[in-house]
Amino acid sequence: MSRTRRFAYSADVPTLLDKSLLIFSGKGGAGKSTVAAATAVAASRRGKRVMVIEIGDHERIPSLFATRPAGYEGARVYAGQPPGGGDVWSMCLTARDALHEFALRSMKFERLYEAVFENRVMRYFTAAAPGLDELTIMGKIEQFHRDAVDAPKASRFDLVVFDAPATGHGLALFEVPLTTMRLARMGPLHARAERMWRLLADPARTAFNIVTLPEEMAVNESIDLYQAATDIGLPRGKVVVNAVYPNVFQDDGDELRRLRDRSRPSAGLAPSIARAAIDRATSAVARHASQQDLIETLAGALPLERVTLPFLFRPQVGLKEIEALADHLEDF
Repeated sequence: MSRTRRFAYSADVPTLLDKSLLIFSGKGGAGKSTVAAATAVAASRRGKRVMVIEIGDHERIPSLFATRPAGYEGARVYAGQPPGGGDVWSMCLTARDALHEFALRSMKFERLYEAVFENRVMRYFTAAAPGLDELTIMGKIEQFHRDAVDAPKASRFDLVVFDAPATGHGLALFEVPLTTMRLARMGPLHARAERMWRLLADPARTAFNIVTLPEEMAVNESIDLYQAATDIGLPRGKVVVNAVYPNVFQDDGDELRRLRDRSRPSAGLAPSIARAAIDRATSAVARHASQQDLIETLAGALPLERVTLPFLFRPQVGLKEIEALADHLEDF
């Protein structure tokens, strides 16, 4: 299929890309940011204007697109490709900036905000308050999603991709609206937390996706993450198995092992190169088989549709690699 046909793709059957909030979580180092960026590009090929949200002090998404940091205000990181491609934007949230914005919306005056929130006692309180950072972040995401969906066509976003924190922190982030609703039975705080939870728990709008590697620790953690997310009530998405080795030699594994067993160390450059090549080929076959066993374990434990992404034999991931991975996610 040509790249042009991909950009002109029109889906008759709804997919996860037709939702308005896609969450990606998983074990740290599994490639969540890479998958989130590739998903955004896949959505842009369907004409969608996408915002990728990450949190914390260190941005990852803009560097994947070779652009400058987007910051809290957000910036375009990828121009939609013709015909009909949508732009991809990125923003990086911090609890401090989100609290600042929320307070200014409520108080209207910067000096009043500084008097209330920037004094030493209040900074100590906000730092120590359990779940306040998570609640502030989730509030910003819900507010942005609401504003983006209802915005005028020229400035609206069709899809929000949330590059969520790794497993433990991510779960705490999604549990905080429920905790807040239990603690505050009524009033503005309850209403705000309820809006957050309605967005998170709505399968018509939201899908919780797990990114993993075909490695034992990552697979086990993904199984635990799925169970925890199910217990909370997050809508099921897909499991993305990242960095899968290709089956280069297909059915030649036995023959490679026989060649390795028959070969003998010998002097000279050519025999050494041949032996090294056989060893590497045999190792690749064994690694692929091991990964497939773990993928089958994952399939047996998680009732989720799987998407596999190839291992990228590159020193680093950049725009070309993101676009290549997007090829595998166009029916996501």
